[in-house]
Amino acid sequence: MAFSAGQLENIANSALDFYLTRGDTFKQSLQARPFFHFLDKAGGKNVPSGKGEIIIPVQFAFGDGSGNDAVKGYTHDDAVDFHTPLNVKQAKYAWREHHIGIEVTHTQLKMDGITVSDEMGSTSEHAGRDATVLVNMFENMLFNFGENYARSMNLLAWGDGAGDAKAMAGLRSLLTANPTTGTAGGIDRSVVANKLWRNRARTAAYAGAVTGDSTLAGHGGGAVTVNVANGGALWQVLQQEKRQLTRYGGNPTKFYAGSDFIGGLELEMRSNGYYRQSGFKGSQDGAMGPMLFDGVTVEYDPTLDDLGLTKRGYWYDPRHVYMARMTNEWRRVHKPARPSNKFVLYRSITSTGQLAAQQLNSALVIDIA
Repeated sequence: MAFSAGQLENIANSALDFYLTRGDTFKQSLQARPFFHFLDKAGGKNVPSGKGEIIIPVQFAFGDGSGNDAVKGYTHDDAVDFHTPLNVKQAKYAWREHHIGIEVTHTQLKMDGITVSDEMGSTSEHAGRDATVLVNMFENMLFNFGENYARSMNLLAWGDGAGDAKAMAGLRSLLTANPTTGTAGGIDRSVVANKLWRNRARTAAYAGAVTGDSTLAGHGGGAVTVNVANGGALWQVLQQEKRQLTRYGGNPTKFYAGSDFIGGLELEMRSNGYYRQSGFKGSQDGAMGPMLFDGVTVEYDPTLDDLGLTKRGYWYDPRHVYMARMTNEWRRVHKPARPSNKFVLYRSITSTGQLAAQQLNSALVIDIA
């Protein structure tokens, strides 16, 4: 059985399309990446192309602070006052371009028993090798390609923006352990007037900020010490935080955490669980199911363990923090032509976008001590 050079090209294209567009593209990955998988699928919004920035209008205050921006009584021909509200700010996020590519040489094909002849426009197999050799080779290469794409994009999505200046800034650049410093979307969060542009925090870093400025205490506190007493200290803090996260219209429905954080929830749950009236008769399963809070699953993301954040959780509203993907430019497959002086096949994936936020006070960064 022989393939023409065009057929060989088509096999490569079809295989890549299959691996990159089917619903469970990266489920065979060696390590689960629930956060990036969500951003890559449902947790994104398409945005049009622009001059290099994704611009989101935000507003923290109302009125002009003059005193004329409140309702006042009047009678008969009293003079009344007017004001001009100028409160809209712009959060700006630079969209970034990302690329990963692979190549397969004619030499590699030969080593798998396949010869490509550009002159004759055909291929031939050595020693009776058939098409399964080609398919197996491409499956292996494409698995690695897909894994490397998902792995590197996942690390960028979880990043703090410090690793690659030309790549997207990740979640840790938006939701920080001390949200009173730095900028997000170009808006300075150290400025008191922008305090509503801060995520909530229960971390050691934020405890240090509160020590220096007691007015920050209402926006979070220190890391939580797991304690089974009184129904569970960690569960109680989450209950308190839920009220604050929904205070300004937020609805935090995504919660990712490291292994130790989830272990803390399990410990407090086990110690304060309910026993059945029938006691321990019959077989018993000691395993616990997923941890949920108010219907939201606390999902284990192994990447947090890889980053040394086993004791951390991120709880946020996916309507307000999302992947802004440039229309028709996300996970785009490219098929460059073979250079005249190289016997290779090239394939690339490019993704253009940026992790963006339009509201941050509906998100929490929380650590256990």
